[in-house]
Parts: sequence; C-alpha cells; structure tokens
Amino acid sequence: MKNKLLSLLKENQGNITEEVIYEALDYDDPKLFFEDLLQHGCISWMVGSLIYYKDTHEFYEKHYAEIEEIRNELAEQGMEICLPSHNDLKNFFAWMSFEEKARELYDELSR
Repeated sequence: MKNKLLSLLKENQGNITEEVIYEALDYDDPKLFFEDLLQHGCISWMVGSLIYYKDTHEFYEKHYAEIEEIRNELAEQGMEICLPSHNDLKNFFAWMSFEEKARELYDELSR
C-alpha cells in the first residue's frame, strides 16, 4: 500500500488527498491508519496535523475551494451534513473533508 500511496502522491500536489497520504505514510501500516481513521474519525486526534483549532483553521483556509466541492458533492448525493451547534465550523469542515478524502482514497486503494 505504501508504494501505491507514493505513486498517488505525484498526482496529488497541494490538495487534501496529499495531506491524507502524508498522514498515512507516517504510519508503519497505512491500511491500519485508514481503518482507524474511518472508524474513529479525526475527533480521535489521530491526525497529528489536525488536532488544534489553529491547525484546522489553516487547513480550512488553505483548502476552502476543495472543501466546498466536497460539501456540494455530498449534498448532490443526498447526504445531509448535520452541522454541530456547539463546535467550530472551520474545524468541522476540515475534519469532514479530510475524512471524506481518506474514505475515497481507501476505497481506491482497496480495489
């Protein structure tokens, strides 16, 4: 899986998928990274680059256009995004987009 991730890294520069790939490559077993993330989410603090609000806000600002694309795609698929009333929206969307790209990447790698 590491070799596949490294080859995908060349195709994904400056986007959310690149960030997911780098996080996955930090793990000895990238497959375990994806499985844990998809089961527990970013809220588990397993994504070191998205723990603090400062970092999730920077991620949101950096990837705003892509996050909007993801949000729109999910809406078109009929997926309702329940916004938390007690949480920071930039943090929510940073985590949501990271998790969605991780899910897409894991699905692609599992074929």
